[in-house]
Amino acid sequence: MKQIVLIAIILISELTNGFACRCSYQNLKNEIDSADLIFQGIPIDKKQVDSKMIYQFSVDKIWKGDKLDTIEIKTGLGGQDCGMIFEIGKCYVVFAKNGETTHCRKNALIDSTHIDLKLDYKFTNDFVDAFKNQENKLNSQESEYLNRHFNSEFKNYDFKDKSIIFTHSTLVISKSDWIETNWEYDNPSIELVELTKEEKEETGYDAILVTWSKFLLTDKMKKRILKRLK
Repeated sequence: MKQIVLIAIILISELTNGFACRCSYQNLKNEIDSADLIFQGIPIDKKQVDSKMIYQFSVDKIWKGDKLDTIEIKTGLGGQDCGMIFEIGKCYVVFAKNGETTHCRKNALIDSTHIDLKLDYKFTNDFVDAFKNQENKLNSQESEYLNRHFNSEFKNYDFKDKSIIFTHSTLVISKSDWIETNWEYDNPSIELVELTKEEKEETGYDAILVTWSKFLLTDKMKKRILKRLK
């Protein structure tokens, strides 16, 4: 009896997997390169044509592609065909090519992602000079980017007018290297460590932003980082 149940579970699992949508991971840079249209918009209508669903979007912003007020996007119905299901009335970031998209693209609800911020950084004049200056103190674009990106992780910290030490693990890197290393990935591991009053006076920095470290920053590691600034 146990063998029969086990066989049934295996068969059901294989059958389910056979009808599942399977996607390969793409980072944001690859997504941008492979799309000819990237926009922020709200689906206001949909219609099924044969085995496809066509959504009509009211467009709020276009990062890549022709400037239009409304756009029609074709996709599958969902399930095995990897069709993307959009909810009418909700705001999305949408990646498409030749007027089509799928569940495997980085389409996302605008309030559940930082992709819109990263697209702003790459495509809009608001961030054209972000992370390029050599000053220790963050400029307005840099602090806005960090505040928006880490608003849930560091709710009580304001990056405005702060001087930040950027690191990759325990290696100190420049602001420009930090943004180029991290912007295309979804969820880099991060930790923010504020310096003591004495450390701020000695170094001229306010905090350390630790990225891609397997360990929490210990006092020994912090001292090693601060020593590298001298």
